[in-house]
Amino acid sequence: MLTLIEDRDQGRLLHRAASCLCEKIRKLLARQERVNLAVPGGRNVAQIFRTMSAERLDWQRVHFFMVDERLVPVDHPDSNYALLKGHLITPLARSGWIATGNAHPFILAPDLPDRGAQNYERVLAGYGSRYDIILLSSGEDGHVGALYPGHHSFADRRHGIIVMDDSPKPPPGRMTSSLSLMQTAEIALLLFVGEAKREAYEKFNDPSCPVAACPAKLVMAIEDATVFTDLT
Repeated sequence: MLTLIEDRDQGRLLHRAASCLCEKIRKLLARQERVNLAVPGGRNVAQIFRTMSAERLDWQRVHFFMVDERLVPVDHPDSNYALLKGHLITPLARSGWIATGNAHPFILAPDLPDRGAQNYERVLAGYGSRYDIILLSSGEDGHVGALYPGHHSFADRRHGIIVMDDSPKPPPGRMTSSLSLMQTAEIALLLFVGEAKREAYEKFNDPSCPVAACPAKLVMAIEDATVFTDLT
């Protein structure tokens, strides 16, 4: 089922997205031991993290994974994990609501051919090799994570972690969850925020546009998907 939430006020929209995400987590925790939540980076996502940091729920049972990451060290200012840590994990840890070990960064291994992809797959395997909830933010071309339209990242049918040195969006070195890994999620939240995303949002809503041309449409195969947009 696909649900659409529209609000021209970006701040209010992102607050609603954060509240929705927390409610989804609560509902899953009511029937299972833990929740695997996969998250991307980005300015809008940072605002969602800040709102989530004030939410009281059983964070000790939530484990965070990276949907995608730049091939940089975890403490690099461009790291998506650094954004997650700074805006959500550290505030929660300071409040005693979560252990920092609940957040699982992608550790770049520059000397390995796969840059650490198999290592990250092994970490995820310890938690079932799947996501429960995935938070995505569409790019201007409709990409999510580092799955790009017309690119080998989207065409790759392996289940797990993909690394690349030719990302169409700088920087070229990135890792991403594969299409099949993203679609293990039972719940998806997808953002189309900002005027620059209007063309991507139009493609998303165009039934004739294949998912390969707008990877954000991958959420349509997920049981519970909610789209948040200010493009009303």
